[in-house]
Amino acid sequence: MTERGKIREIKGDQIIILPDISTACFGCMEAECKSKRSFINAINPKALPLAIGQTVEFRAPDVSILGQSVTALLPPVLGFILGFFLTRIFFPNTSEGAAVFMGVIKLFVTAFIVYKLRKKFPAKEHPRYIEQIVNSH
Repeated sequence: MTERGKIREIKGDQIIILPDISTACFGCMEAECKSKRSFINAINPKALPLAIGQTVEFRAPDVSILGQSVTALLPPVLGFILGFFLTRIFFPNTSEGAAVFMGVIKLFVTAFIVYKLRKKFPAKEHPRYIEQIVNSH
């Protein structure tokens, strides 16, 4: 996902960016960004001529996005499967609808647990990569 922000500081190859919260982020609705208003660390692999105050577009590495997606989506799916099959194993006379219901409950419980764990232990922050300069100042 490509985001925008203004360069606040340049320290060697590290660029500190204040993200533009007016650009919509569908995935998280930027609730965390709005409450914390934190800075983003980025690097400039394309060696663009950067200056403080410029608006730039930056993005997270694809590996980071993939890793976050897998850790967010896989556990709830596995929770559903586990809930469904454990219900069928421990209660063999249970209808398929009841097993699905238990799977859905396990899906939501697992999603809630993953959410709480991510809040307590956030994912390691990977530096973003500056893609292009949007404007000079």
